Amino acid sequence: MLCALRIQNFALIEQLDLDIAPGFTVLTGETGAGKSILLGALQLALGGRADVQSLALDGQKCVVEADFKLTSDPWMERLASYDLDYLPVSTLRREISAAGKSRAFVNDTPVRLDSLKEISEQLIDIHSQRDSAFLSQPAFVAEFLDRFAGLAREKTAYDHALNAWKEALSALERFERMQGEGFDSEYTQFILDEIRQAKLTADEEDRLREELRTLSNMEAIQTIYAEARASLEGPMGALETLAQFKTSSDRLVRLSEQFNETQAWASQLDQHAQEALRELELQADHLDLDPERMAQVEGRLAFIDQLQRKHRVGSVQDLLDMADHWESQLDAHASSASDRKAAEAQCEACEKALQAQGLALHEARLKEIPKVLTSLHQTLAEVNLADASMEIRPESLVQPASYGSHRYELYFSANPGALAQPVQKVASGGERNRLMLALKALFAQGKGLQTLLLDEIDSGISGGTAARVAELFKRMADHVQLIAITHLPQVAGAGSQHWRVQKWVEAGQTHTGLQVLSASERVEEVARLLAGEEITETARAQARSLLLT
Repeated sequence: MLCALRIQNFALIEQLDLDIAPGFTVLTGETGAGKSILLGALQLALGGRADVQSLALDGQKCVVEADFKLTSDPWMERLASYDLDYLPVSTLRREISAAGKSRAFVNDTPVRLDSLKEISEQLIDIHSQRDSAFLSQPAFVAEFLDRFAGLAREKTAYDHALNAWKEALSALERFERMQGEGFDSEYTQFILDEIRQAKLTADEEDRLREELRTLSNMEAIQTIYAEARASLEGPMGALETLAQFKTSSDRLVRLSEQFNETQAWASQLDQHAQEALRELELQADHLDLDPERMAQVEGRLAFIDQLQRKHRVGSVQDLLDMADHWESQLDAHASSASDRKAAEAQCEACEKALQAQGLALHEARLKEIPKVLTSLHQTLAEVNLADASMEIRPESLVQPASYGSHRYELYFSANPGALAQPVQKVASGGERNRLMLALKALFAQGKGLQTLLLDEIDSGISGGTAARVAELFKRMADHVQLIAITHLPQVAGAGSQHWRVQKWVEAGQTHTGLQVLSASERVEEVARLLAGEEITETARAQARSLLLT
C-alpha cells in the first residue's frame, strides 16, 4: 500500500510531503491546477520516463520518493530476486540531477530503471485518461484474464517456453550467419584443391624468375664465362701473374721481414684466384642451352600469374594465405553444418514445448472467460450499463506473442438486440471509461493489487450514473487502497480522504501544491464541483448530503 509521497523540485512543485491513508482518497482541483503534475511525479518515482525539459530543474536536483507498506510474504522473496533488502516500509526513489542525469533507488540501493518499473508494477496500478485505448489491445485483455483468474503459474511457464524458443531460434540464426550468406562449399573446395594441387611455395616465384633470367641470357653468359676462364688460366693470365707475384714476395721475405705483410696479401690473392677458378669450373655443368627447361619455367610462371590474377592477389604468399582461409571456412562449415542440425532439432523441440504451453495457457483462460463475463455484466449493471452485452473472442496467432499463442478481443454492444462489435468501434468515450472501470473493479477483488490510482476514469459520466460510479468506488476501496482523480461531486463526496490540488502565484513565480481538506473544506470543494465558482447555499447543502451518503 502507498503510504507516503515526497516531492522536491518537480515542475511547479517545490516541496511536498504527503502521508497517504488506506481506503478511498479523492483528488480534485480546477482544470490546470496541476493534478497531472502530481501524477507525473508519482509515475517518475515508479520508473516512468523523465521529461527533463518539463521538470524545470533550474539548477536544482529533482527528487521523488514513494513509500509502500509491504507484507513479508511474498515481497521478501521478490526483492531478494533483485538483490535488494526487504523493509516493511520500502522506498522507491528517483533522482534527476540538474544536468538531467537520472538515478533510481529501492531502499537506498541503486537499481536499473527497468527493475524499478518491474517492482512498481506489482505495487500499484495507474489508469491514466488515455488508457481506455488499451481495451482494444490483445495484450491488455490477456493480462486481465491472467490476473483475474490467478494464472501466474501458467503464464510463467509460457514465458519460459517462449524465451527458450527465442534462444534456440537465435542459435540457429547464428549458425546460418557463420556459414555465410551465399557460401558455396563445393566451389570453395574446388578452388582450394586448385591451389593445393599447384604445390606452391612462398619463394617459388622469385626463384623461377631468377632462373628464367639466367636461361634467357645463357649465350652471353657462356661467352663471358669463357673470357673469365681465359683471364685466369691463359698465358700471362691472372693465375700465372699472381704466382709470379707470390714467388717474388717469398724471396723478399727471405731477405727482409718488413715484407711479411706483402707476402700474406700475395698468398691470399693466389688462394682467392684459385677458388674463383674452382667456382667457375663448378658452374661449367650448368651452362648448357636448355630450351625445354626455359619453356617449363615460363609455363610455371604463367600459371602462377594466372592464379594471382584470377584471385586478385599480388603474390604467391597471398595465394597461400587465401587457401588457408578457405580451408578454415570449409572446416567451420562442416562443423556448423553438424551443429546446425542439432540447433534445428533443439529449435523444433522448443517450438513444440511452446505450442504446448501456449495451448495450456489458452485453455486455462477459456475456462475463466464465462466467469469474467458474468462478473463484468454484474459490474456494468452497477454503472448503468445493465443492457450492455460483452464477449471475449479468441483467435489463434500465426506467430506466438509475448502474451500467448492466442489473441483476445473485446466485443461490445450497449443496446439489446444490437450486434456486438469490437469495443473500439462502437463504444462511446463514457462507455469505454465505464467498461475500464468495471475491469479495474474486478482487478481489485483480491487479485494481488495493493493500490489502484484512477485518473478521471469517470469522465463522460454524469447524473444517476455518477452516483453509481461513486458507490462502485467505495466498494472497490474495501479491497484495495483507491486514489481517484475526479471532477464528479458524487465521487468526491464518497471518499474517506480528500485532497485538493491548487495553483498560486508568489513573487512572480507559479507554484502548485496539495492540501488535505478538513470536513468543512470538503463541503466547499464538493459544492464548487456542483455549482462552479458561484457557490450557493443550495450547493453547500447538496455537498453535505453527498458527504453523508
